[in-house]
Amino acid sequence: MAGLQFRYHPSVADFAVPKRDYLAAHADGAYGYIATSAIVVDKFASPDPRLLLLQRAAGDSDPNLWEPAGGACEDDDASILCAVARELREEAGLEAAFIVGQLEKPHFYLVDNDTKKVCQFNFVVLLRTDDEAAVKLDPNEHQRFVWATKAEVDARRVESEGIDLAFTREEVCLSVLQAFDCCPLQSDTH
Repeated sequence: MAGLQFRYHPSVADFAVPKRDYLAAHADGAYGYIATSAIVVDKFASPDPRLLLLQRAAGDSDPNLWEPAGGACEDDDASILCAVARELREEAGLEAAFIVGQLEKPHFYLVDNDTKKVCQFNFVVLLRTDDEAAVKLDPNEHQRFVWATKAEVDARRVESEGIDLAFTREEVCLSVLQAFDCCPLQSDTH
C-alpha cells in the first residue's frame, strides 16, 4: 500500500521482510500464515496510558467482540511491519509513526474450519497524531472504538463509556495487558 511511512525500533528488524521470506527463514514453524496486530498507545494520555480497542461488527466473524486493529499479512505487503501499518490504516484510519516493539510471544489459532494455522505477531505502535477523533472505522469490520487503560482492560469494563470488554480470544486480552508494560514515554521516540 502506497504512502506507508513509519519508523521502527531495531528490535523488530526481523519483521522488515516480506511474509514469504519470513516463512522461508522459519520453515520449522508449525504455521503457514501470518497475522499482525497494531496495539496503539495513546502516549499523550495522562497519568495512565490508554490503548485503542475496536469492537468487531455485528455482521462479521467474532461479532461484537473487542480486539486491537490487525489482520492477515498479505502477499503484496512489502514487509510484515508494513502489514501492521496497513491494517491500522484500513481498520482505524490511523497512520503508524513508530513501531515500538513486538510483544514477547505470538499466539496461534486456526481458521477456515481448522485447516489453516496462523501465527499472530503483536506490535506496540505509536501514531502520527494525538487526535483521538482521527479514528475512522471500516463499518464492514468494526462498529465502535474505545481508548482503555490497563485497569479498564483488567476489569474488562470501561465504566465511563458503559462498555463491557469481551475479547475475541483470551490471548488477545493477555497481549493487550502485556502491551501496557511496553508503553513508551513521549520522549522515547524523539
